[in-house]
Amino acid sequence: MPTLTNWNDEVQFDVPNDQFKKPEQISDVQAIVKQAFEQDQHVTVIGAMHSTTACMAGTGIVISMEKMDSILSVDKNGLTATVQAGVSFRQLCSHLKELGLQPSVLLEWGNFRIGAISGTQANDTSMKRSAQFSSYVQGVKLVTPTGEVMEISETTNSQNLAAIRSHNGLFGVVCEVTLRILETRPLQVNFQVTNVDSFLDDFTEQVKGLKSDNDQVFGMLFPTTGELLFQRRKFVEPGTPHGWLDPIESKGISLYGGLFLPLVKALTALRPSAAVAQLLHAALIHFPLKIIRHTSYIMDPCDRGIIWSEDDPNFEFYDWAFPEEKWPDIMRAYLQLSQRFQRERNYIQPLPCAIYFIKQDESSLLSRSRTANMMTVDPEYPDPTDPTWREFRFAFNEIAVLYGGIPHINKTRDGAINHLAKAIDPDVIRQYLELRKQFDPKDLFLNDYFKTMFSGFL
Repeated sequence: MPTLTNWNDEVQFDVPNDQFKKPEQISDVQAIVKQAFEQDQHVTVIGAMHSTTACMAGTGIVISMEKMDSILSVDKNGLTATVQAGVSFRQLCSHLKELGLQPSVLLEWGNFRIGAISGTQANDTSMKRSAQFSSYVQGVKLVTPTGEVMEISETTNSQNLAAIRSHNGLFGVVCEVTLRILETRPLQVNFQVTNVDSFLDDFTEQVKGLKSDNDQVFGMLFPTTGELLFQRRKFVEPGTPHGWLDPIESKGISLYGGLFLPLVKALTALRPSAAVAQLLHAALIHFPLKIIRHTSYIMDPCDRGIIWSEDDPNFEFYDWAFPEEKWPDIMRAYLQLSQRFQRERNYIQPLPCAIYFIKQDESSLLSRSRTANMMTVDPEYPDPTDPTWREFRFAFNEIAVLYGGIPHINKTRDGAINHLAKAIDPDVIRQYLELRKQFDPKDLFLNDYFKTMFSGFL
């Protein structure tokens, strides 16, 4: 009986051997689903299990799409790619790179499988256009809960496309995905280091400047020092020479994932006092920031999708998105909460809080930016098992909802399941669930996680 485990080992569930299915073609999926429908068995489809919530945990039949991993076609003129659901993001990037093409959204997690992220809230950061991967899904081939094959696209059954871009595995089995892609344009990357208080005091002008000068901006706030690092990215013309740091950047945020994170995890395991830990972390932070603030280089966007192996650092994140105009207030509240936990609980946030810019986007029904431009407050922690980290998450939930926060379904353990239905327009949730019920009248694809999350509407 295999035990399935998410990327940081915090979500596990057992699946009997005869109920763990790895189909190799659409007809296999149809046979599996038809039998489940006839026998009233629940069905769950898993991707790379990178989520930190139990959104992928299921009972009954569990389907892995890992053997359906072919890139079916690439239309260089129409700028689309059609792939099977088990294709990884890294696999897609590698193939497109050879053709001088790139995905529309540049994710750093190469393990993601396209079928899964075609209908979730997976996003990068963007100042100019949508940052959500599913917004660029032009169509899918879906095996419905009755075992039939349905095509949903911008021209066929288009009334269902916005919901399918938020499918979360609840509408059936996505077997093929057609994506909008782009001609490759290299990314020029440089860095800006500032103090968070200065940035917040001049927030409107600071954000205006970031938007006018960059295509993408990714931020990291270090709560222990108040330093704020922005990685600024701008598309440049092909043929621009690459810089010497490109191979490092293609492994992720170089000084973060390769050096800073392992050291922080080692220090956290020693359990020093908050005062001592703050001094140690400040030293760790200052050195990389002094180096990186003078760095500028150019890279191929397709090199951002890297594969994280099982022994890579298994830290945890906690991603909430907030309306842009409310971000300064929630950021101050987050910093106050961090300071309170340091005083009262001898607890600090040693890892940075990640900041993404998510442009307003109604392409998917459960988009976190349907009504406004959003910015995230995404705390990270090196030890997912720490009980005080859990208490901090619960405390953060309480203030997040006060500022219009929307939790990430896949990245907020103890967050999305309790708060997402309260944060999104109830009419949108009803529309989503009514359509989902039409696809799955027996609720075979509705697992316990989503039953709880949508309990007030079911």
